[in-house]
Amino acid sequence: MEIGREGHRDPGPEPTPTADGDQRLRFQVLYETHYSAIYAFALRRLFGSNEDAADVAAEIFATAWRRRDQVPAPPEDRLWLYGVARRVLLRHQRGAWRRARLLRRLGAQRSLDDASTDPCGPPGTDGERVRAAIARLRPSDRDVLSLVLWERLSHGEAAAVLGCSVNAVALRLHKARARLRRALEADHERRGDGPDHDA
Repeated sequence: MEIGREGHRDPGPEPTPTADGDQRLRFQVLYETHYSAIYAFALRRLFGSNEDAADVAAEIFATAWRRRDQVPAPPEDRLWLYGVARRVLLRHQRGAWRRARLLRRLGAQRSLDDASTDPCGPPGTDGERVRAAIARLRPSDRDVLSLVLWERLSHGEAAAVLGCSVNAVALRLHKARARLRRALEADHERRGDGPDHDA
């Protein structure tokens, strides 16, 4: 630090940003850019549970912060977040299934058991029936349907999230759509037979 002619101290060169500061800024941009999409992804997978979706989104971004050195540059950062979201949601769903099994074993309230088997409640609209049918599909089918149909990812982007080839995504999507169609047809037949059984 030098003293100038008027006796003022020269502060010297401005400090350069630290690596930690750069990482914080990158994470802030990542969060602000993608939070709403990741929250919506979780909300759809959790069938409209706002509290659960907020918890899952928080866990996804906490994981992103812990692994901030591994986050790729845009636009791959969005796909990386979907991959993290998928794994966090699978853990969340496994935990929910374990809790549901435990509640059944302990003879918990019947209303909780009913809610766990039909997360969308009574099927009143087409959208509710579709969500209920998707909930009954295997996780791999739900993954590919939600990424391509709800999140509007291309087959290539979905392949990056799922860790498989583009052809595998196309094949999985074809099979998942066929299974969803069969599930909806079976639901329609059950609903058509319902009044006769009740009578």
